[in-house]
Amino acid sequence: MQELLRRADSPPSREELLALAGFLEEALAHIEAGEKQSVRHYAELERRLLDIENSRFLRTLQWPGRFLGDWKGRLGQLLLRSPLHPIYLKLVNPHFTADRYRLWVESEQAPRQPSRMRELLISVILPVRNPQRHWLEAAVASVLHQTYGCWQLCVCDDASELSWAAEYFSALSAAEPRIRFVRSGERLGIAGALNRAGELASGEYAGFLDQDDVLAPYALDCVSQAVQDAQPDLIYSDEDYLDSQGRRVQPIFKPAFSPDLLRCGMYLGHFLVVRTATLREMGWFRTGYDGSQDYDLALRLAGQSTAIRHIPRVLYHWRQHPESTALHAAAKPYTQGAGLKALSEAVAQRDAGAVVTAGASPNTYRVHWSAPAHLQASLIVCSRNATLLTRCLEAIQKNAKHTAHTHREIVIVQHRTGDIAAMDRLLDATACVRVPYTGPFNFAAMNNLGARHATGDVLVFMNDDVEPLESDWLTAMLRHANRRNVGAVGAKLIYPSGAIQHAGIVIGIMEGAGHLHRNTFGSPYWNWLPFTRNVSAVTGACLAMRKSVFEELGGFDESFPVNYNDVDLCLRARQAGYEVIVEPAALLRHYECQSRQAGVRLEERYLFEQRWAACLDRGDAFYSPHLRRTIEDAGLELQDLVEPPAWR
Repeated sequence: MQELLRRADSPPSREELLALAGFLEEALAHIEAGEKQSVRHYAELERRLLDIENSRFLRTLQWPGRFLGDWKGRLGQLLLRSPLHPIYLKLVNPHFTADRYRLWVESEQAPRQPSRMRELLISVILPVRNPQRHWLEAAVASVLHQTYGCWQLCVCDDASELSWAAEYFSALSAAEPRIRFVRSGERLGIAGALNRAGELASGEYAGFLDQDDVLAPYALDCVSQAVQDAQPDLIYSDEDYLDSQGRRVQPIFKPAFSPDLLRCGMYLGHFLVVRTATLREMGWFRTGYDGSQDYDLALRLAGQSTAIRHIPRVLYHWRQHPESTALHAAAKPYTQGAGLKALSEAVAQRDAGAVVTAGASPNTYRVHWSAPAHLQASLIVCSRNATLLTRCLEAIQKNAKHTAHTHREIVIVQHRTGDIAAMDRLLDATACVRVPYTGPFNFAAMNNLGARHATGDVLVFMNDDVEPLESDWLTAMLRHANRRNVGAVGAKLIYPSGAIQHAGIVIGIMEGAGHLHRNTFGSPYWNWLPFTRNVSAVTGACLAMRKSVFEELGGFDESFPVNYNDVDLCLRARQAGYEVIVEPAALLRHYECQSRQAGVRLEERYLFEQRWAACLDRGDAFYSPHLRRTIEDAGLELQDLVEPPAWR
């Protein structure tokens, strides 16, 4: 068996294949017999199975599938951005996503009613301006047909040129006392109309509805449930779109409140529900921000309150039509400037030196936090492979365009095993801090050793099999790491094929934690890949942390020599009150598992599950409960649907 695992080039013989089959049969026999052996026995069995899984033979068998998958992904990305886009659509089956979501909608269930629930009045605020009648009637009907009855609809007609609108609401309000209506004789603008309608509101909470959109029948019921045990200042929900035939398409599943994602754009969406007392304190909407007045409100509220809750249910249906940003993000170009103004003001209150710029797509933004040029970064790389380390160092050191931030040192923790002479020759020719390590492979212990020899303000832990692809990758990470409330910063890592290797870690999927979107180019159900956002954890393959925070947390836990050490560190950082950030602008290529054996060890998995059991049971608030947990592709879950939490 060991000889089979060692062989690299020649195909296995018949005897070797028989030996492999015999060992697998032995392993299955142990499992089927249900033998209650010691953890040590299972650890040895696991080690031998991992040896088989990582053998050249089995990896060679897997190679054609990986190659074809990478080829299809690369071709798809090229066609997607080319005049040959129709060919791409034929390749990927354009109806698959819509059909899968249709099946999901058919299986969706109304929320359960709690046995006892405090009733509170919810005011729905509806501004109206020259509406299309059938769409407006659908919007009003979605309020009238709510399963929750303690509501009021507060409407302001913003000087519509259509006389029927005032007649329609006058008749409605006369027949239904829960409907309140006022008409403005002059244009107020969207913010002014919202404020005028808000003057009619007497509810404890106020939610906002556009004239051509629709609420889910149980939307207000979910809001009422979400405030039973708390008094949040702001509540938001998931949403989707209504196409030209009125069908529900393109769901927007959202994470729990992510302040860094909010600074990239108004991800909270349309159905904002805000405590009216808070609205009054803040002065409602500001008229100088029309088009992004809700974004301005959310930013101001987030700056003074952490009581922001997410309802992980699709409660709002956003209608797609030519004049709506639901169909064309650039349909209202003035909204970009209003949002940029609102965000710049909000960011300036936190960091006077920060700069806000427009993002890559309409109504998105990037915040460039300030960081002193003299901020010293210590790049800590553990390695025993001179070939991998050479490529890594060349990308960092010799090719200056890949690492613009020059105030740095490189700390190499040399695992003195393998070809030691080749490593010594490389390090003799490299300007670095050399730290020898002679024990068995322990990623946590080696990084802790490197951190003790580092002199930088920020520690940047890197694998020897990564290489930066953007010049400001280090600057982008340092800007976040220098923020007082940030504990850890991760980069976006891609495979040589361009597929995603790391874009944030999700807790509670796979074997306790998984890499979101691994081996994919993205998911139609999880739209946040291009944006800076808060996550539960990031990979140690490229992780930045202020040295003071690292020492406060006690460094990596050496009980996790191979797996979970990075996740455990990030969870302890969050437990201590720090944010964990993934920054896609820090882009690196990762060859993954070039310097260690892939796989998760039983003892490490057991320790992780014991230590973070409560966290695993709760699920990851930064990941939708409607997405799969057995695969890392962020695909839509259709089987074993569970009741999502009332709020997160």
